[in-house]
Amino acid sequence: MGYEDYFDNPLKSRRFLENPFDKISISKMQYEKIKEKAEKFEILVEEYKKIKGKNQKLHEEMKDLKEDARKYKEFKELSEKYLNSLLRVQADFENFRKMKERENYEYKLRAKESLLRKLIKHYDDLKRASVTFKNLENGENIKKGFEMIVKNFEGLFAEEGIKPMECEGELFDPYKHEVLMVEEGCDDLPENTILEELEKGYYLHDKVLRPARVKISKKLKLKL
Repeated sequence: MGYEDYFDNPLKSRRFLENPFDKISISKMQYEKIKEKAEKFEILVEEYKKIKGKNQKLHEEMKDLKEDARKYKEFKELSEKYLNSLLRVQADFENFRKMKERENYEYKLRAKESLLRKLIKHYDDLKRASVTFKNLENGENIKKGFEMIVKNFEGLFAEEGIKPMECEGELFDPYKHEVLMVEEGCDDLPENTILEELEKGYYLHDKVLRPARVKISKKLKLKL
């Protein structure tokens, strides 16, 4: 094998300084393999550098994501806090609205009841006047006029849910009746039986609008 078959060109210029016994000679094929491996190594080094750079970038992005996650968690907690506060305010407002509606309804109902009680008094007066006119021999037109007014009142009461009480024969109920007279000596009746309605009572739907004024029975007390 000749001298030209050995490739150690980078060192030829310093051959006179080297110990020929320390010098390693390789064949061209071996040199090509080493060169190929070196080139692959350099490619791997470049790829490693790129991967390392990408890895560093990923680490930085992960830090940013962690920071974003922390901020998101804080934002979520704050949002839930505000949402809970809003729900409480909404519930308070809804309760307040219902309370005001109930108060307005009760106020209107009391005003309506007061007006209806006044109308009932006028109705009583009209009925008494109607009875008086019925006993007159003349004045048929006036009688018919009063009868019409009384019927109009009764129609209005029916529309508003006003119903007259029927108390005679019932036992006295302090929630519905008011005692004006007592008749003793009614031994054949249970005590506190209503004998007579002195003034008609009325319901507004199922509620007492005006209590009936009545006369009740009492058993005769024996004197010792």
